[in-house]
Amino acid sequence: MSLRRRKMIEEAFGWIKTVGGLRKTRHKGLERLSGQALFAFAAYNLTRMLSLMRTAAA
Repeated sequence: MSLRRRKMIEEAFGWIKTVGGLRKTRHKGLERLSGQALFAFAAYNLTRMLSLMRTAAA
């Protein structure tokens, strides 16, 4: 069970780094960086929800 959870977490952070653009930050400052991170995590959650809804409908 631990390996499954670890895989889910690693996939999320990998997606956020590559697709979400958090490998290199574009902003300076804690407020701006936390906003960029929040946006990237929200985008990941939306894509994950979409894929979960597709599998539930099938």
